[in-house]
Amino acid sequence: MTEAARELLVTFDALSPVDQEQVAAEILRRAVASDDLPEDALHELADDLFCSYDAEEAAHAAAQSR
Repeated sequence: MTEAARELLVTFDALSPVDQEQVAAEILRRAVASDDLPEDALHELADDLFCSYDAEEAAHAAAQSR
């Protein structure tokens, strides 16, 4: 991984959860459009993204039920 890619990830980690979701979705859209990623890799990325959405929703629901 290049230094620029590592810096991008550090910057991504500093974003708010809402911005992280929007950026992740945009990266997935661009990856799909470029046809550079194998389909299995895209499915794995999408699964990871949706799992993080599910975990965030569960944490939010748990916090509201307190």
